[in-house]
Formats: sequence, C-alpha cells, structure tokens
Amino acid sequence: MKGSLFLALVCCLLLAARGGEARSINDIPAAKEALLRIVSPKFYQSLTISPVDGWIVVRGNLVANHLAGARVVRSELGGKYDRLALELAHNLQIIDHTRVDTASTGRPVMVHLLIYQIADGTMAMSFAHVDGPGGNQLRYSGAAWMAVLKGDKWVTIEPSHLTPHEQRGPRMYTLAMEPANSTRSLQGNGRPPVASMSIQGGAINANHALKDR
Repeated sequence: MKGSLFLALVCCLLLAARGGEARSINDIPAAKEALLRIVSPKFYQSLTISPVDGWIVVRGNLVANHLAGARVVRSELGGKYDRLALELAHNLQIIDHTRVDTASTGRPVMVHLLIYQIADGTMAMSFAHVDGPGGNQLRYSGAAWMAVLKGDKWVTIEPSHLTPHEQRGPRMYTLAMEPANSTRSLQGNGRPPVASMSIQGGAINANHALKDR
C-alpha cells in the first residue's frame, strides 16, 4: 500500500486477565535474552509480566542472510497466525557478525511470533534467535517486529530510526547477531519507540505512531 497512515495510540491497552497458568516471556526459551536489546527497556519489563495468548514458532536454516526451509514447528490458536509467522520468517534478514560460515551448511534459527490480547484488540510481536548450543548467549540487535490488528489489517509499530543496513517492511525486519564478548555497541539500532508503553496494567503515553503500509 502506497502512502502511510499514522494513527495515534491514545487509549490504555490493557491485557485481558488470565489465570494462574498464564505464560510470559519468562516461560519461553531464549525469549528474555533475544528480546533484551530489540525492544525498549520499559516495554521489556512489561513483557516479563504480560501473559502470552499465543506462541507460534517457525524453524529454518540460515543460508547467507536469509532462512531456507522454513516450517512451522509450533502452532497455537488453531493455526490462525501460522501464515503470518511463516511470512515473517521467509522475509527475515539476518546480519551475522559471529564469523560462522553459513553459506552452504546453514545454521538453525527459530522465529517466534507472540500474540497478546489487549484492550484495543490483538497485538503481535516477532523475534528470532539461533537454535542450538550457544544461541542463547549471542547478542542480538535490531528492532523486533510489532503490529496491532486493526480490522483485518496488521498496522505495524515502526522504529524511530534505522541503522544503515537495517531493512523494514510490512512483513519483514532485520536481526543482527554477535558473539557475547563482542566489543561493538548494539545500542544504536532502532527499536520500536514504545519506551513508556506498558501492556499490562499501564497506559501508552509514548509519542510514537502506528504506521499502516
């Protein structure tokens, strides 16, 4: 869709109440480590106490800077969001600074799609990480893909800025990964500008916009 529609998010988006079996990112392997630098710090804290309504996982092999052979390995909510998860995995760009050659052999990567029920409807967030030994210890940067469902369209929450090689699109985002002992600074990558957004028990009062592409 040409052009952009910016919608102010002015109401309080509160997650629906869940019972004692509710999951958060604390219960999802590698989520806390992978999300640490790709969402804003305050939003990250709210994610640790916010119940996840649905969790979809796609697995593929990193070849060059994209995933090959992507397939859904975990499906919930009747498969309603499997297609979206696969599309994000197919379009994901990965910038690998770990100096591991994946040109021919591939390297397993997990792409997660988390679904949240909020007062304004449905919110989705995607992130990825290397699967296997050492994957949880890598440092990830970029901006997580986030969107709110408006009617039958996903309206993406865009980062305030992008680094030179960070690509974004309606169904794509860029993830950079480096060794845990890297001396590079990862804080320069743009993240969804929701620093004061609390999706459980709080209001959104950050000056960010939703972008409909």
